[in-house]
Amino acid sequence: MASALGTLVGRIFRPVQHAREWVTQRPRVLFWLQVARLGLFQFGLGVSLAPIVGTLNRVLIDDLQIPALAVGFLIALHYFVSPIRAIVGFHSDRQRAAGRWRTPYLVLGAMLTYGGLATAPFSLIVLSLDRLPFWVAMLACTAIFLAYGIGVNIVETVYLALVSDITRPQDRGRVVAFLWMLLILGTVVSSIVVGALLTDYSHAMLVRVMQGSAVIFVVLTFVSLLGREQMRPDGTLIATQAPAAPRLGLVASLRVLWQQRALRALFAVLFIATLGFAVHDVLLEPYGGQVLQMSVAATTRLTALWGLAMIAAVVTAGWLLWRGHSPALPIVAGCTIGALGFLAITIAGQAGATWLFHVGVAGIGIGRGLFIVASISLVMALADGQHVGLFVGLWGVMQALAQGTGTIGGGFVRDLVQQQSGSVLAGYAAVYQGALLTLLGALVLFFALRLGRRIAEGAVRSPWDGLQNVPADQMVA
Repeated sequence: MASALGTLVGRIFRPVQHAREWVTQRPRVLFWLQVARLGLFQFGLGVSLAPIVGTLNRVLIDDLQIPALAVGFLIALHYFVSPIRAIVGFHSDRQRAAGRWRTPYLVLGAMLTYGGLATAPFSLIVLSLDRLPFWVAMLACTAIFLAYGIGVNIVETVYLALVSDITRPQDRGRVVAFLWMLLILGTVVSSIVVGALLTDYSHAMLVRVMQGSAVIFVVLTFVSLLGREQMRPDGTLIATQAPAAPRLGLVASLRVLWQQRALRALFAVLFIATLGFAVHDVLLEPYGGQVLQMSVAATTRLTALWGLAMIAAVVTAGWLLWRGHSPALPIVAGCTIGALGFLAITIAGQAGATWLFHVGVAGIGIGRGLFIVASISLVMALADGQHVGLFVGLWGVMQALAQGTGTIGGGFVRDLVQQQSGSVLAGYAAVYQGALLTLLGALVLFFALRLGRRIAEGAVRSPWDGLQNVPADQMVA
């Protein structure tokens, strides 16, 4: 009996042993399997972000009638605490240069992120209590979203620094490109699953779904990062390269940036364009619900459409740049397609055409994907070789401030116009028309400043080279 059982166990585990030996003999396969495990963090982050940016905002604005300005403030709060990235990144660099762990920062960031994600859906309960003053409810919700914002900024920054530590420079571009694809894929999968779960919507179900996504994030983070930092017998950390010296301080960094006129002009254009893309962040799903009478499940699935469109755009922009085209081409195309997307959404509301609304959502996703990749390449092309990482990092802070300003500004305009006109459609139309005009203004300024001609021939680099510095939450927002 024992012999038969041993034979059966051997047959079961023999294919596993053969597969392990096959992988061990192929270092590149083993390398990409390790990268795939590392990417579980990005996938889990995408899973956790989708219910917040694609469902909770719609329910708060549409079902609970919370002012869009207040919801925009909560959703955008993590953008305005983004300068913490520089502080945490600087201190983790100092720890790393001294041969110590980055992991404690990861644990702190993951705990804060999980706490914010798990408690965020309770904003539904807090804001719906009639006996609780609105300002008190908003104060409680602000604390929840502040914890989430600080956590996600910490964990993203340290995670990406860790990716830089454990990957070779020649592999880093492809690794980071793969990781960002998993991030967007996580939002797509999450939006599809959440949309299916919320077909018969209830507040209780949304709370369970969001808490489930928080648990998935923590589990995947643990699996992804377990054992990533390893010590040598002498107590120093194992990495593929020597630790770099700590970065310049923020004041010195801004001084270096300000001295380059081309970069000042470029950052002004990118700030305006990012502002235009950001104003719809908390309003897209409420617009579908209030104007086009779409269900919560249907508006949640919009994130999947947007994500697929963005993946296609990122791949297309990368292909164009690798073919030698100037980044001016995808940035102009991105702003143009994005503007057409906002135009389609505006017309869809007036005509009651859901199909046109979906076309507009896809247009925004394509435009934003092209714009993000192209803007990274432009920043890197105009920066000198010694400050590429610095400028891309400052680009991330600029993006965060533009995102936050656009998100809150969109909610403010929607509330103001709706109150003055008494029309729900007019409030949303004003926001999307403003986004359209903002993107057109960015295009006019781009051509007026002749930014494309100010890029030296051959100075454009691969769009993936600096993506380890791009904040993930801004990619999927």
